[in-house]
Amino acid sequence: MPLKHRYDRILIGAVGIQVAVGLAAMGSASWVIASQRYHRAPAYFIQWQLMAVAAGLLFMVAAMHLRLRLLLRPATGWAALGGAAALQLVAYLQPPVAHAHRWANLGIVSVQPSVLLRLALIVLAAACLPRIADEGWLGRRALLLASSAVAATGLVLGAPDLGSAFVIATVFAAMTFVAGAPVRLLAVPTVVGLLVIVMAIALSPYRRARVTAFLHPEAAWDGAAWQTRQSLIALGSGGVVGRGYGAGLQKLFFLPEPHTDFVFAIAGEELGLRGGAVLIGLAAVIVWRGFRIAVALPQPSRALLAYGLTVAFALQALIHVGVCLGLLPPKGIPFPLVSYGKTEMVISLTAIGLLLNLSKEVRA
Repeated sequence: MPLKHRYDRILIGAVGIQVAVGLAAMGSASWVIASQRYHRAPAYFIQWQLMAVAAGLLFMVAAMHLRLRLLLRPATGWAALGGAAALQLVAYLQPPVAHAHRWANLGIVSVQPSVLLRLALIVLAAACLPRIADEGWLGRRALLLASSAVAATGLVLGAPDLGSAFVIATVFAAMTFVAGAPVRLLAVPTVVGLLVIVMAIALSPYRRARVTAFLHPEAAWDGAAWQTRQSLIALGSGGVVGRGYGAGLQKLFFLPEPHTDFVFAIAGEELGLRGGAVLIGLAAVIVWRGFRIAVALPQPSRALLAYGLTVAFALQALIHVGVCLGLLPPKGIPFPLVSYGKTEMVISLTAIGLLLNLSKEVRA
C-alpha cells in the first residue's frame, strides 16, 4: 500500500482547537490571580502563554521536518537526557521557588527541567529499547538505560515533584513493557517504585494530609480537602451550560492555582458540562490519533516513540481531570495544551510535531 506522505490532518485539527480553547479557558482563569496576587496586568499570563504557543509552534514545525533516523540514534537520546539532567542540577543550585527546585532560571527565561527530562527519556528509550530487545533484557545496555531512568526520576522526585516523577517513571515502564520486556523483570521495579511513592508520602506531612483528606474528605473539607471541595463546587455549579465565559467564581481565590492545576474545573464552571466534554473529547482524539500512528508504524523505534509521546499526553490529561473531579489526590499536573506553563506548552507542541512527523510514514 502506498505511503500517505502527508500529515495527520485530524491530529492537526484537534491540536489546533485544543490550543485555542485552552488559551481562552486559561485566560479567563488567570486574570484575577495575575492582578491580585502577583500585581501584574490582568492579561499577564495569557501574554506569556501566547508567546509560549508561538515558540511551541516553531518547535512543532521543526519537529515535523526532523530526520527521525538522526533523532532516534542512542547518542542523540543520551545527549538530550544529559542536557536535561544538567538543567535540573542547575535548578538545585538556585534558590528554591515555593520551597521547590522545579525551575532553572537561565536569565532570559526559566525552564522546567522535569518536562525536558520526560521528553529526553522518551526519545532515548525509543532509540535503545529495540536494540535491548534483540540483545537481551539483562545485558549491559539494558542496565545502563534502566539506571538512567531511575536517576532521571530521582532527580525530579528530589525537587520535590512527585507527580512529574510518577509520570516519567510510568511512561518509561509502559514503553519497556510494549517493547517486549518480560513481566517478571518489570515486577520488581514496579514494587520498588510503589514503595518509593509510599515513603515519599509518609515522609512528607503535606502529602500525608492530602492523601488522608482524599480518603476521608468529609473530615477535612476546610483543611487539606479544600482544593478538592472547591473544584467540585466549580464543576457542580457550572451545570450543563456553565455560568458563562469569564463569570466563574472559584477563580476568586477559592481555588489556589486556577490557571494551572485546576484549569479544567474553571472551564467546567464557566462553560459547563459541554465545555468540559469538549476539552476531554479533543484530548481523546489526540490520544486516539497518537496510538493509531504507533500501531501502524512498522519500525519498532518509531512506534515506541509515538507510543511514549501519546502515553505521556494521556497520563497527564487523565491525572489532571481526575484531580479536578476528586478521583485523585491533588497533584500539580497540568492539562496538556490547556494549563498555563511555558515549558510544558513548548514541549507538548514539540511532541505533537514528532507525532505528525511519524504520521507521514503511516500507510494509507
